[in-house]
Amino acid sequence: MKVLRILSLCTLAVAVSASPALTDTARNDLIGTWQTPLSEQQAPGGGPSAFLRQTVIFTDTVQDIRAEVFADAGGTVPIFTYASSGPYVAVGASQVIEGALNLELVNETSEVTIFVDAPDLMAAVGMGDCPLVVGKAVDVTDCISGPPFLVTDCTDLDLVLVDQDKSRLRFGDQSVDRCISRPTELDATAFLKSD
Repeated sequence: MKVLRILSLCTLAVAVSASPALTDTARNDLIGTWQTPLSEQQAPGGGPSAFLRQTVIFTDTVQDIRAEVFADAGGTVPIFTYASSGPYVAVGASQVIEGALNLELVNETSEVTIFVDAPDLMAAVGMGDCPLVVGKAVDVTDCISGPPFLVTDCTDLDLVLVDQDKSRLRFGDQSVDRCISRPTELDATAFLKSD
């Protein structure tokens, strides 16, 4: 009986070690350019839809985020671009999302470049009080009045998961106030590795 039990345990140990384990996201997995496909978005307040593409670039120490909004599905008629940048630090494995990495991010710059004069749209996305000029990047750190482009004046507590053979990146749930607590779920938006 003991020999059979030991043999069964050895067989189980070999089977477990041969099965693929979930790989934890490491800081080096983040480095590079990640992008969402263009997706149709309804303007706040029920206005006409536009098309959004998000790009995030991680270096060893800095995260750049860009949200480009277009009037057409082909992404050839830009309306505006929001760009944010700042340092980040990886602070260990997530205890709530298997394989995810906890991050702390700081927003040092937030700029918007408009390509058409659309004051109603800018007001609808919380930038009606910003001194925007067509074709010029303008610092919007102190003039954004609400979502979807909130400029945080805190350490952003987030998490990130890189999966699908290191080809897909997802952040934590973006509806959570990350100045107060780290997300406990992943956001549905998926960024695909583009370099």
